Amino acid sequence: MRFGLLISNGLVLGAICWMATLGGTEQRAAGLLSQKALPGVTPANIQQLESAAAVAPSAHTVAELANAYLDRSQPGLATAVLEKAPRTVRDRPEVAQLYARALFHRGHAREALAVAREVNEVCIDGNTCAPWLVAKTVRQVAFFEQVVAAGIDDPHADPSATVAAYERSAHEVRLVAMR
Repeated sequence: MRFGLLISNGLVLGAICWMATLGGTEQRAAGLLSQKALPGVTPANIQQLESAAAVAPSAHTVAELANAYLDRSQPGLATAVLEKAPRTVRDRPEVAQLYARALFHRGHAREALAVAREVNEVCIDGNTCAPWLVAKTVRQVAFFEQVVAAGIDDPHADPSATVAAYERSAHEVRLVAMR
């Protein structure tokens, strides 16, 4: 009996050591400034999104196209699509949130913060946004505030400082009251 207990304890300790050295206990977050293209977004898909946004520029089609450009690390194209969209589309909170993200990736952190704050005020004061968008804008404002406070204009110029600002913003506790 004692020998069986000793062997089972050894196996458990071996498994713990194996997990700690090979796998770890947590996963790392995706890169903040990822440069890889999404596997599902091909040039043909981009062409379809461009056609849909050109023919019927709704908030959904414009947001999908801008998001695809941002995911492919093309913030200039995303900004151009968002700026050329009709005013009614640009004023939608989900589109304005993408515009803030595009501005940030183009190296305009202060402008991105201003846009993100406007979206946050519209979402919280107007109570017209979906809960996921409210949470996203609150996090976005916290991150942009940390970036601007650190004096970072272009996130690509100093990626380590940008990551540090992201980590500081992740430690802030912000509460959003929902009705």
